[in-house]
Formats: sequence, C-alpha cells, structure tokens
Amino acid sequence: MRGLGGLYSLALGVGLVAASPVLAARLAQGRYRRTAAARLGLGTAWLPPSLPGALWVHALSVGEVGSALPLIRGLGRRFPGRPMAFSVATAQGLEVAREALAKSPEIALFMRPLDLPWSVERLLDRLRPGLFCLVEGDIWPNWQWSLTRRGVPRLLVNSRVSPRTYRGYRRFAPLARELFRGFDRVLVQTRVDMDRLLAVGVEPSRLCVAGNLKFDSAPPYLDEAKRHGLAAELGLTDRLVLAAGSTHAGEEDPCLDAILGLRAAYPGLTLILAPREVGRGKALARLAAERGLKAACLSQGPAPAGCEVLVLDVLGRLAQAYALAEAAFVGGSLVGVGGHNLLEPAAQGVPVLFGPHTHNFLEMARGLIEAGGGLRIATGGELAQAWGEMLSDPTRAAVKGRAALDFCQAHRGALERAITEAARLIEGA
Repeated sequence: MRGLGGLYSLALGVGLVAASPVLAARLAQGRYRRTAAARLGLGTAWLPPSLPGALWVHALSVGEVGSALPLIRGLGRRFPGRPMAFSVATAQGLEVAREALAKSPEIALFMRPLDLPWSVERLLDRLRPGLFCLVEGDIWPNWQWSLTRRGVPRLLVNSRVSPRTYRGYRRFAPLARELFRGFDRVLVQTRVDMDRLLAVGVEPSRLCVAGNLKFDSAPPYLDEAKRHGLAAELGLTDRLVLAAGSTHAGEEDPCLDAILGLRAAYPGLTLILAPREVGRGKALARLAAERGLKAACLSQGPAPAGCEVLVLDVLGRLAQAYALAEAAFVGGSLVGVGGHNLLEPAAQGVPVLFGPHTHNFLEMARGLIEAGGGLRIATGGELAQAWGEMLSDPTRAAVKGRAALDFCQAHRGALERAITEAARLIEGA
C-alpha cells in the first residue's frame, strides 16, 4: 500500500499542477467559488464539529443524496444518541441535503474535500468517526488508506459498476482491488455488479448483493387530494400533463417537438420539463418559445394561463411533480449518460418511458419493462408516438402506471439490509 500510495500522491500532485489554470478559471465562477475552500480543504469554516464515534454517511451529489437520506435517518433510529454526520461533494448536493435536513440540526452537514492528504487528515482529526458509510460511489485512495490506518469500520452501500467503470477497473485492477480492500463490506445492487467486482479480484467475502436503496428512498405515493393541491400550487389544475425529468442537452428538443405535434389533438396539454442542471432553465424556456410554445420557469412562479411548457428550474420538485403526469420520460437515456432514477415516476403510478442508454439502472429498467410499467424507446420520434398512445388510451396508461407502482413497492428492503450490515460493523468495532 505504501508504494502504491506514493505513486498515487505523486500522480495527484502532478495532475493538480497541470490542471491549475483550468481549476483557477472555474473556481473564479460564482457557483464554484462558494465551495472552493471546502473542496480544497482550506481554512476552517468547512470543518464539522468534533464528533467522536460519529456515524458518517457520504453521498456524492443530488442522486446519491436521495438514496442516503433514508439511510442516515434509519441509522439514527437504530442508534439513538450517537452523533451523526453527513457529507456531500457538490454544491447542488449540499443544497438538497441542507433543505432535506433543515429540521434535523443534530446531523452535522458538510462538504467533503478533495482527495488531498492535508485535507483528509484535517477532517479525520476533527471528526474521529466510528463508522464511515459511502453511498454508491466517490471512492478515493487517500480517504480509504487514512480510514484504514485509523481502524474506522467502512461500509459501501448501493454500489454499482457501470460498463465504463468496469473498463476502468480492469485497466487498473491493482488500484481497484486496493480501493475495495478499504471497505469491510460492499453491498452491491445486482449480481452483475458483484460479478464485475469479482472479475477484477475483489475478495468474495467483502461482497453481498443487497438491492437498490432507491427503491426505499422513492417518494411516497401522493393521494388524490395531495395531487390536486400540488396541481394548484404549480398552476396546473385541470391540465393534461406529460413530464420529462432529469433531461440533458439533446433530449429536450425531441420532448418539445413531441408536445408541438400533440397539442392540436389535446388542448391544454402541458409538458413539465425538468433539466438535470437547473441552471439551464431559462435557456430551455427560450428553446420552447422558439418553437412557438408558451413556456414559463417555475422559479418565476406557477404556470400562467395558456402555459404549454413549465420548466422546473428549482431543486427538489421533480419527484412529486411526476404524480401529475399521464406518462413520464426519464432523461439521461436518449443520450449516453446512462439514465437517471426511474423509480420517481414509478412510485407515483405513472408509466415510465426511457431511451436505450440505461446502464446506470440496468436491472431496474429491465424489471420495469418485464412488469409492464416501463417502455423503452429508441428515438425522439418513438417518444412522441408513445406519449400519443398513452394520451389516446388512458385505460392502458393507468394499467401501466399501476404495474410500475407495484414493481416499485415489491422491491423495497435494501435499506434494512444496509442498516443491518452497518450495525454489525458498529457493534463489532
């Protein structure tokens, strides 16, 4: 480990020096400047309070935060009185976590710095955790080695290995094995993930297939009264709604084209369009207006009369907004991102449409299709056709939505398995 650690630190240092002009330019921007000191481990304002024995959960960004929140709350119930800490690695993730934990001031929330030796040691000297629990990813060598040296029990939950990640692990197999040796237990989502880790040499004794936390973190089903209240809040009362969530560049165009083609047959049709990066909201409203569609951004208030495209350019509203839709498209799947959380619309009993690129949710996509609640489309034209079929046959859409909801509810349980594994490590420490 010592030789490998030296090589890694040398490579990290050289990389930082080489990238410094680009980093300096990005950090000069407002959204990066706010978190620059924390990410670089500079100053003291970013440091959490001293919490000896804390149960520390870390989540990379917005998607992982959604999975981690039920876990940290479950650990709090299982171990009342133990200090709790929650860290993230992006500004958006921090904002979502801060809002979600506003009524839980006992949970120390902070931004975890980069994998720099001085920041790693400063944080661990201050925090002195009794457990480190990583949700899904964001694995870095210095963190692993420092936690191991200090004898902190380490648990990785909800782990997945995408094809791209698998190629990287195979290319750098010794480093991959070293990284996973830094965990006492690794709970993977599927058997495919486990087989990929075994193929690069991770010890079988560390691995366990435990399912996907996102099934347990899916938002609660909104009843009819709550749906009416949400529709009024968003300005969508008595509107016929379709939804496109977590979209990326290259996906909004076919969504808008679909609405353009359907609006004549379905008066009052409105698209809820939620970009993955909320900062793109105004640009998307302009994109819709260029097509002659009446568009508005939720950040400016509820949808006005006649609105045909409501852009959700605010965080934390998409999961519930899906409940208003007759059918939903989940983005990151028509482009090669790998897809985003398919369960959010499924948990509201809404048919789930997605493109060909779903390697981030491989078995979830397959399971939704097999259950009858999901539909894979290959092109923007197929998306428009599928949305049109759902609108023309509400009974079929309702059946598919019910199948999606049943699938979601039938696969819960990963949360309890993760808490049980965490308890074994804590009680055995």
